[in-house]
Amino acid sequence: MDIMNKKTTFLSIFALSLIFQGLFLVSTPNAKANQEIPEKYSQQLELDRTYIYNVSQFDSKFTWLDLNWVPRGDAITNTSGQIVVNFTGFYDDDPLAFGASCFNNPIPYINISFIENITGMLVTNTTFYNVSNSESGLSLAIGYNSFHSGFLIQINNLGNLTTLAAEQVLDSGYLPGEFIFKEYDYMIEFTFKQDNKNQNSTMIYDRTTGILVYSKVQSIFGPDFEIQLSDYELNFQKTEPPDETIPSFPTLFLGIILTGALILITWKVSRKKKGIQ
Repeated sequence: MDIMNKKTTFLSIFALSLIFQGLFLVSTPNAKANQEIPEKYSQQLELDRTYIYNVSQFDSKFTWLDLNWVPRGDAITNTSGQIVVNFTGFYDDDPLAFGASCFNNPIPYINISFIENITGMLVTNTTFYNVSNSESGLSLAIGYNSFHSGFLIQINNLGNLTTLAAEQVLDSGYLPGEFIFKEYDYMIEFTFKQDNKNQNSTMIYDRTTGILVYSKVQSIFGPDFEIQLSDYELNFQKTEPPDETIPSFPTLFLGIILTGALILITWKVSRKKKGIQ
């Protein structure tokens, strides 16, 4: 009888575990995006790639917030840990949210995992499933005010992008500050510095794909951290436009020739007037 009870109990527990696993798989969004990429985003973006960011600084646990500033849960990584991002597709953001982004729909959605380095072992601390890129920008302060640039920008709309970014620091009340934009041959860089020093955010994006390749953030609203995309070498090369001015030496030389020619012509005219051959 005891053997039968134990067998029945085991089978019941095993069946329940299968049910829970099935429910988990059904409720978990697919990590791979199978949608077309909107035209404002780079068509060279690898949606099915796993983007791994190496963490060189992450000072504390923080609470992830949605666009209405409602907590979703706590997360932490640490030095030598990782943040892992998978794109799940492009969908509409919530335009009525309190912290709505300034970006037009559709926008990217992601799964994002925070992985700790515990005595040399990488251990997943927390994963947030199918959250908007705007939400990630707000929670991690990868952006500024309503410019939630997060992990991917509309690289094919760079003029509008810089305009939106510059507008964020014009607030004379809550968020006045400085916006700095830098262009390189292979990357673009956004930096926001709040006047009251509550937030300093620097984000560097790949110029071809629009993917975030580096970010350093100091913010009272979240963790201070520094991350860089794995296997990506930051290249700050900047090719200057060609100098279209005429060099000073040729200009001087040309002036000497013209002056000499003018003197010669004047001399010949003068001789002709005097009847001298």
